[in-house]
Amino acid sequence: MTLFPTRPILILLATSALGASLAACASPNFPIAPQVITPPPPTTPAAPPPRDAEPAPEIPRARESVESRPLDAPAPTAPRAATPSPAPSQPAYAPPPAPTYRTVTTRTVTGRVVDVEGPAATYTVKKGDNLEAIARKLDTTVEQLAKDNKLKKPYVIHPGDDLKGPRTTAKAYTVEQGDTLFGIARRFTVTADALRDENDLGRNATLRPGQRLRLPKGFKDKGPTVTTSRVQVDAPAPQPAPPAVRSEPPRASPPPIGAQPPRATTPPPGPAVAPPRTETPPALPSRPQPYRPSGSSSVPAPRPSPPPASTPAPSANRPIVGAPVASPPVSDSQVSSLGQGRFIWPLRGEILSGFGPKGPSQRNDGINIRVNAGEAVRAAAAGDVVYAGDQVPGFGNLVLIKHADGWVTAYGHLGRVDVKMQQKVTQGQQIGQAGSSGGVSEPQLHFEVRYAPTPEERARPIDPALVLPR
Repeated sequence: MTLFPTRPILILLATSALGASLAACASPNFPIAPQVITPPPPTTPAAPPPRDAEPAPEIPRARESVESRPLDAPAPTAPRAATPSPAPSQPAYAPPPAPTYRTVTTRTVTGRVVDVEGPAATYTVKKGDNLEAIARKLDTTVEQLAKDNKLKKPYVIHPGDDLKGPRTTAKAYTVEQGDTLFGIARRFTVTADALRDENDLGRNATLRPGQRLRLPKGFKDKGPTVTTSRVQVDAPAPQPAPPAVRSEPPRASPPPIGAQPPRATTPPPGPAVAPPRTETPPALPSRPQPYRPSGSSSVPAPRPSPPPASTPAPSANRPIVGAPVASPPVSDSQVSSLGQGRFIWPLRGEILSGFGPKGPSQRNDGINIRVNAGEAVRAAAAGDVVYAGDQVPGFGNLVLIKHADGWVTAYGHLGRVDVKMQQKVTQGQQIGQAGSSGGVSEPQLHFEVRYAPTPEERARPIDPALVLPR
């Protein structure tokens, strides 16, 4: 009996035969070396091995060849300057102590008021008067009244006649050293012209100590003039300057081994450019402080900023560190002695404002003299004109004259200037005309006197009454 395979078995056999033939066709007939593909190392850190695991054996690496050679010499550096240590005997620096001031009160026009023989009393004859009645009114006798008026019997008089009576008693002021006619007039609230008329004095008359000046009618005695000012007691001693600290540049670290030092680069040569020049006006040797009397409503123009003061070059006898020490202030008696006979009055007139403080925020560095517009203003002493113009606010037309031995005078509120800068003038020479420039309310002359004991110091204002003639 012949067996026939079933249909599933035939399909399985056909599939096996087909796969074998395909494999035989795809396989090459020569040997191929196996290719090993190494995966990339993981980017994440590997997990630590367990404690029980043994460490993997270290794979030996090939030793690299090392070449030995001497080190390169370091780049040359500039020798360091030895900084001298401060001497142990050098005193430590201390800030200068604050100057000590004291309040000085001066009293002027301190003379006594005494009784003197005054002018004769007068009487104007009226209708119906007779000599007996007039003698009773003048507290005298008929004979004395007739003698004083050179009358002869029968003593005929007429209405309107002026009869002189006996001498009266008047009050007089005893002049002391340093008194001026204007100062006396201020004390007794009268004018200088009234004093001149009462005592038959000329306009340029001088006063002498002990002289008695009759006081005009209606005077009021305000007492001596009291002036209060602050004076430095003693100049503080100069303190030693702090030791100079020398700053050293940072030390450069040596270059790395084998590295070449950097080469210095210099800018290409080019034309030298000079720094820009700034034109500044010359500084005045002494600028007066503006003083405006009460009642003036004008507002001064803004003051231009002064140029910076130049620093004198150091000399062999002057230390480089620190400024020159100012000399102690000169007393009024010394100033009066130094300036005696040097100056004359630029013009005469009533003193509107004297020297010194005029309130909590005002001060007059000179004197203001009432003048007539157009009156000649003359140089108080010979010297050189160092300023003539109207660029100093508050003074109008101003002239500054520099004199010998550190003296400077200033003339402000001029109506006209008759000199120019760098001009030499003589004592008494007219330098301008009086006026009211600078915004003052009436014609006046602002006159200042300044003095500097040494050429290095700035001239300081002093009271002109200390050096002007009496």
